[in-house]
Parts: sequence; C-alpha cells; structure tokens
Amino acid sequence: MFKLIRKLALFIQILALMAVVSYRIDPSGLFWGAGFERMASEMMLDGQYIAGYERLDGRLLNETYAKNIKDAPQVLIDGSSRVMLIDSSFSEKTLYNAGNVAADVYDMYNAYYIFEKEGLEPEILFLGLDPWLFSDGKEAIDKFGRSNPRMYAEFMGEELGYTDLAYEKPNKLKKYLALIDPSYFQGAVKYYFRDKSTDVEPEAVTPEEIENLQDIVKCPDGSIIYDVYFRTRPQGEVDNDAMIAATVEYIARLEGFDKISESCMERFIKFIEYLQAKGIKVIFYLPAYHPIMYDTLVAKKDLYHCVFELEGELRELRDKYGIEIYGSYDPYKIGLTNEDFMDGLHLRKESIRKIIGMID
Repeated sequence: MFKLIRKLALFIQILALMAVVSYRIDPSGLFWGAGFERMASEMMLDGQYIAGYERLDGRLLNETYAKNIKDAPQVLIDGSSRVMLIDSSFSEKTLYNAGNVAADVYDMYNAYYIFEKEGLEPEILFLGLDPWLFSDGKEAIDKFGRSNPRMYAEFMGEELGYTDLAYEKPNKLKKYLALIDPSYFQGAVKYYFRDKSTDVEPEAVTPEEIENLQDIVKCPDGSIIYDVYFRTRPQGEVDNDAMIAATVEYIARLEGFDKISESCMERFIKFIEYLQAKGIKVIFYLPAYHPIMYDTLVAKKDLYHCVFELEGELRELRDKYGIEIYGSYDPYKIGLTNEDFMDGLHLRKESIRKIIGMID
C-alpha cells in the first residue's frame, strides 16, 4: 500500500510539472494566445508601442490581449477603424480600444465577447455603429474573411439564446485536459528549445519616433496612430479621396443595403438588453461621413435611404433604453467640415474629441 501511495504521489507530481510547463509555454496558444500576436500583446501590456499594425492580425491580437490582461478595462471601445483613434486620453477610466479594420457585425459582438469569456466585462461599452452593421447586403461582411462567424454564433447561442445558428459548443474541459496531455507537453518543450534566431518579432518604437513614422502604430491601449503621410497630407488630397469614394457605384459597404435587417436589429436590441442587465453602460457613437460623401448620400436618397432611417431608429433606441448617443452620420448636424476628415470616412482624432468629449 505504501509503495502504491508513493507511486501515486510521484505520478501526481509529474502531472503537475507537465501542467505548469504546458500552461506557461502554451505552444498552441490555448491560454495566452499564440505567436506574433502573443508577443505583441505582451509588449502592449508592458506599455510599448508597436510599429507596423498592418502586419498584425488585429482580431487575434485583441483576443490574445484579453487572455493576458489581469483587470478588465473599465471602458471598452468597439467598432471599425472609424473608432480606432480613441485612446486613453478620452477617459479618466482605464480604456482599451478593441476596434478592428473593416469591422463587420461578427466583430461587433466578438470584440465584447472575448473579454466576457475571460470574466473581464467592462463598465462601459462604447459602440461605434456603422450603417453596414444593420445590412444583409453582401458587402456588409468583411470581404477578406478576417472576422470570426463561429465565435459570433457561439455568443448568440450561449449568451443571447439564438438556436438557429449552427456551431460546435465549446468543450471547456478539453482545453484544460491539454495540460496533462503528453503530446502537448512535448510540444511545449520543443517550442521552448527551438531555434528562435529567425523569428520575426513585433517592432517596438518610442513615442518620439512615432511622429515621423511611415507605419501605423498600435498603442498600449489598443488605439492606433496613423502614419505621418496619412495624418498630414494636403486637404485637397483628402477631399479628392472623398470625391472618388463618393462617385463609385456604391459608397463603401452599402451595396445591397435596401432595408434595415430585421434580424440584425432584433439581435442588436437583445444585446443591449443583455448588457444593461449586467449593469454595463452602453454608449452609441455614429461616425460621420465626409461632407462630400454625405452630399452624395442625400442626392441619392432613393439608394441610401436606409442610412437616414437607421439613424432615426438608433435615436429611438436611445430614448427607450436611456442610452447616451454621440455623433451623427450627417456631418453638418454636428458642425463638421472637410478639414475634420483624413479621407471620406475617417475623422481626425481631435475632431472625434469635439464630438464625444470625455467618456465616463
């Protein structure tokens, strides 16, 4: 009996050692995220700025960041690149910007869900609401396939109760069983001792270097700083960009937006109710269009009528649910001019500040 107890004790010690090694090294990113984005998130948590945001998978980076951060950000920014300039200077609370380039409806829910899954619900969810989030048109979903419909389906099924979206229910136990899986342990050991001399790592830059950098920079709080050319180019070029964007067959992401999607709006309302039931404050932000582009929306109102109808419906939700709302798709309504824009869709940081002030 004593020998058996000794063997069991030794076996338990071996399992514990395997679990610790596998958990800390985590070769497949089950617990901390994997590869390039894991390194980047660790650098961000260390307060570093990272050059070349275009080389990062922004969605995976946000997910990895959520796995590594200890405390929930009090303010979570959620939306497309049109909100990604919102940084920690916009709030006295802790803030993380989880915005994504070309964010679609999947991204809107997932950017929140990756934090909730880690038990890191924010106090405030600041939602940048682009019109295409409420469209069933083919252009509404990111054309490069960067968003994650599986995670969206999981959130809809597990949290909001929609059973019409097929997905494989995640087995939470399976993840932790990897900690005592000999093959995962062997992979962790090989990963730790592999030749790292050829690894490509995220490039840290100092705040002083950023001013004249030709790269987009990812900041420690998740926001971005655009490259010097995009930030400083002549107003004539900016307006010309807006004019070109307004003369294509359809303004960005609005092809097929001939009615507000009933299913998108229904799920959005349920999402708002879900958040408020958790005590999370919700803020709506409607990012404006460049005046040249907005004039086109007005001139072709028969084609783009849903943009105007949507703003009305969102303001009705504001009144019904007591939600703060900032901005407008109409730049004239909020006192914006051409000089407030960097192209047809993106406002300058200080122009955003004029609209939303401080988030609290």
